[in-house]
Amino acid sequence: MIRWLWYLSLVLLAIGVIFYISWAFLYDAWTDIGLYSISAPLIIFGILGALLSRSQ
Repeated sequence: MIRWLWYLSLVLLAIGVIFYISWAFLYDAWTDIGLYSISAPLIIFGILGALLSRSQ
């Protein structure tokens, strides 16, 4: 059970980082609040999920 949670967390983290970098690079919007509202939850849930799956 913990193994799939670890992979899901890594996927969420990767999607958040890739989305942030690609969108900001394409549209030159590094400080856009809309960009933060999408990428920040993905990155935070990715980090928290990885930490929780490792602690068990």
